[in-house]
Amino acid sequence: MEKLTRTALLLGGILIFLLLGHQALAEAQEHYVIKLATLAPEGSPWMNTFHRINGEIKEKTEGKVTLKAYPGGVLGEDRDMFRKMRIGQIHAGGFTGSGLCFVNRDITVMATPFLFRDYAEVDYVLGKMEGRFRRGFENEGYVLLGWSEIGFVYLLSNVSVTSVKELRGARVWSLEGDPLATPVLRKAGVTPIPLGIPDVLMALQTNLIDVVYSPPLAAIALQWFTKVKYMTNLPLIYSLGGVLVDKKVFGKIPPNLQEIVKEVFRHHTSLLNERTRRDNDEAIKVMVKQGIKLVTPNHKETEEFKRISLEAIDELAGTAFSKDVFAEVRFHIDQYRKARKGK
Repeated sequence: MEKLTRTALLLGGILIFLLLGHQALAEAQEHYVIKLATLAPEGSPWMNTFHRINGEIKEKTEGKVTLKAYPGGVLGEDRDMFRKMRIGQIHAGGFTGSGLCFVNRDITVMATPFLFRDYAEVDYVLGKMEGRFRRGFENEGYVLLGWSEIGFVYLLSNVSVTSVKELRGARVWSLEGDPLATPVLRKAGVTPIPLGIPDVLMALQTNLIDVVYSPPLAAIALQWFTKVKYMTNLPLIYSLGGVLVDKKVFGKIPPNLQEIVKEVFRHHTSLLNERTRRDNDEAIKVMVKQGIKLVTPNHKETEEFKRISLEAIDELAGTAFSKDVFAEVRFHIDQYRKARKGK
């Protein structure tokens, strides 16, 4: 009897040990690392926001979800990052607008030249279109965690550019794979020089290119402003970026933790976008203080820039983005302007 009791106690102890060990293993395994790559350099507002997001996610999920960043384009351009997501090397990315259009071409419509007059129009249209854009990403296997605004884009150059004619006489950069920039530039009679973003600074240093286009804050973060002399004081396009995560990878995270990740990203990217707008304005002042000269096209030349851009966009509608999404965006802009005019 005593032997039987000892055996029962031993078996009970083993069972408890196994149960506790299984629980500890389950808890240890409930740790999800989202590997995220981005072109944003360390120290930039975008990466600073990432670190804040990571810290808050760690805290709110009690360490069950963390982010690991690969900044500064160390894993390549947007297209490279998507390829690495497909093979599982990374799980998420902070993409430019040109990158987002690789998986959802309709996003390209937001970068139509001279489409928006100000940020109020951007906010109104994006609010109306966000559901459609999100569904487009999900249909391709991605979850949108947040918009990462880059801002309005300007020409930066080593030669004064205040007219289409002056642009034609310059060596103009275009982002590799950009579905709008290259066709618009060709419509203007320019043969652009396609390069990846990490190659632009060296191209400016070696005089391979004279003209680049960028939001002011990005030009400072990437140090392009140190290699140019002029900025054309005419906002060309609105540049919208975003953070995408692989839908299958994200789906392995428990739903309650997914909601925490989504909410933290929504909150901080919204704050980042507000700050980006202020910092872009400040960046122009910084560049002027550093000796960059603002040059402004006259009304006639501005209208010429717009005419050429509109002709190119009319030809691209249906290929770079769907005609119905362009019509929908134009409808929302017209509705907004009519309402504001009435006030």
